[in-house]
Amino acid sequence: MSAPILLPQNLATEAPQKNVTRPAEIQVKSADILADAHDIKQTNFKKPSLTIQDLDELRLFQLLKRRDYEQQLNKNRLNYGQWMRYAKWEIDHNHDFKRARSIMERALEVNVQHVPFWVRYIELELLHKNVNHARNLLDRAVTIMPRTDKFWFMYAQTEETLGNYAGVRAVFERWLKWKPSELAWDAYVQFEERYGEYSNARAVFVRYVTEFPTGSTWKRWIVLETGIPALDESQVARTRGVFEAALDTLICHENAGSDVDIPEIILLWAKWEASVNEVERAQAIIAAALDQNTFLKDQKLEILQNSNSLNNSTDVMDPSKTPDALYLQRKLKLERQVAENSRDFDAWWDYAKLQESTLGPIDAIDILSRAVESSPLDVFKLLSWRRYVFLWIKLALYTEYLAKDIPRAREAWYQSLQTIPHEQFTFAKLWTMFAEFELRNDGISLARKILGKAIGQGCVNQPKRKIFNFYIDLENRLGELERVRKVFEKWLESSLLSDETNGTSERLNVLGDYIDFERLLGESDRCVALLDIGISKEFDPSALLFDTYIAFLKEEFRYDEARKVLRTHLDDTADTWIQFALFESSILSPAQMDEFENSMSNEIEFQIENYHLERSRALFSEAFNHFKQLLDGVNATVIVQAWAEYESHHGNPEQVEKVKAKCPKQITKRRNVDGVEEVYQEYEFPQTAPNLSKFMAKAKQWASTTTS
Repeated sequence: MSAPILLPQNLATEAPQKNVTRPAEIQVKSADILADAHDIKQTNFKKPSLTIQDLDELRLFQLLKRRDYEQQLNKNRLNYGQWMRYAKWEIDHNHDFKRARSIMERALEVNVQHVPFWVRYIELELLHKNVNHARNLLDRAVTIMPRTDKFWFMYAQTEETLGNYAGVRAVFERWLKWKPSELAWDAYVQFEERYGEYSNARAVFVRYVTEFPTGSTWKRWIVLETGIPALDESQVARTRGVFEAALDTLICHENAGSDVDIPEIILLWAKWEASVNEVERAQAIIAAALDQNTFLKDQKLEILQNSNSLNNSTDVMDPSKTPDALYLQRKLKLERQVAENSRDFDAWWDYAKLQESTLGPIDAIDILSRAVESSPLDVFKLLSWRRYVFLWIKLALYTEYLAKDIPRAREAWYQSLQTIPHEQFTFAKLWTMFAEFELRNDGISLARKILGKAIGQGCVNQPKRKIFNFYIDLENRLGELERVRKVFEKWLESSLLSDETNGTSERLNVLGDYIDFERLLGESDRCVALLDIGISKEFDPSALLFDTYIAFLKEEFRYDEARKVLRTHLDDTADTWIQFALFESSILSPAQMDEFENSMSNEIEFQIENYHLERSRALFSEAFNHFKQLLDGVNATVIVQAWAEYESHHGNPEQVEKVKAKCPKQITKRRNVDGVEEVYQEYEFPQTAPNLSKFMAKAKQWASTTTS
């Protein structure tokens, strides 16, 4: 029976079987896979042993091995490790040096400048004691690559190992012709020193310091000379000569200030002189070094710090030995302080005073010039900035008066102002002293420019009163009154802007000074105009300025204008009304004015007359009626109290009682606000108080009418 025909899945009449998705009974984990891989890896694989029975088999083995190496090299000819393994195989297994050298030479043809391969090639020859071959290779290497120090060192080391000292010197001399680095010179000197050839070492050092005239080179020579055990007079003189030549050469060099070995050489010299019982020489060396202007302060500080270690063993820095030692110690201590912190202005100030007292003011100028190079880092006007500014002032004054250098002094003043961050703060003292400097040197126009610049730059955030006062005083002394007024106007303008920004009231003080200036000149109209500005609403007037205005008008006998001002500024407060009323009793009456004008005396006896009483009472009455209409019982009470006090001084008891009768009565009442009972106060004036008797009569009449 034939097998049933299986239709494709898409043509099958029956539903396809569903895939089984349940997990298998045996699960394979990743750990199992890794364990199997590890076991396979740990299986010992033994390379089949090869046994050579005769010469033909040996030749065949060598042929196969060489073919294998050649194939590898054909793939990568730059694989110098493969070249080396090939050559070593020829030597170790075949003892065929000729083939090995041929292989090495072929490798060098690939890259003749491959230094590691040259080194391994030479070491291979030396390992098998092929000295001449190694020498030939070294000679070839230094000829092909003379700038590679490795070959020269190997060449010299090989010859020294073989005991060929003449050959070592020949190698070094040949090397030095190529102008090598200091390492070659040091190696040459160390070679001569190892074998006690000090004369040869000195000869090398003479050429060495000529080629490299640095402090480190001289220091190596000094270490050599001071380390020679035999110490006689000739050796002392020779060593001292080396020290002298070293410092003479280094000081004259342009990089003397940056050579860190110079202080160490000086200390070595002082210590060596003390060791040969030349203490005075040692003291003189230290003193001369500290006074040397060529050295930087860091070098001097190093000399001072390290020389203190010599005190216990020597007397190099003993103050009793040198008269200038105290000065030098003090100087170097200050040098150290300013070196550690260039913004230590107290130390700079002491340093300048020390130089001034010891060497003179001219030397102090140099110290002050260095002191002002670093400005404070603070962004606020702290004590550090004040000390820094005083250094500038001292520098400028010393330059002007002692050095007589006017242009340099002017530059000092200018630079001092350039260092100040005027956007944050300024120093009025600098501006005014700069202006005084220009005045001393016939520069009035320059002084004005400086002061104008001070107003523009130094008074941005807040006007500096000292600057404006100085400018005003200057123009006043010169008789330039219009300029004085312009300065006052600028000051007033700056004060208004500053007050709006900072919430201050400096404008009132400025306006007061301006008014005092005009008053001294007798310009009463200008004073009145300024006072009008001061009490205007745009100027935000104060009570003090208003009182000043009224007092000024009283002094000028301009009573009508004073009344107008007082009337204009009356408001809904009792104080202004009281002031107006009392003003009428503090001025001269028309009769008193006539008497004063007709008299020859400048004085008149003032008395309160009916004229004064009438005008003051009229104003008190007007004020009372004003607040009565406004139903303002509080201010009306204040008016009545002031009026009663006035009558007690200038009136009679009847007037006092009459005035007191006007005082409103305070009544406590209750009212309902949103369901809550509230207690409040009201004032009832006597005229508006209800008549209780009439009220009761009307009530009785209404009650009787209702009953009937």
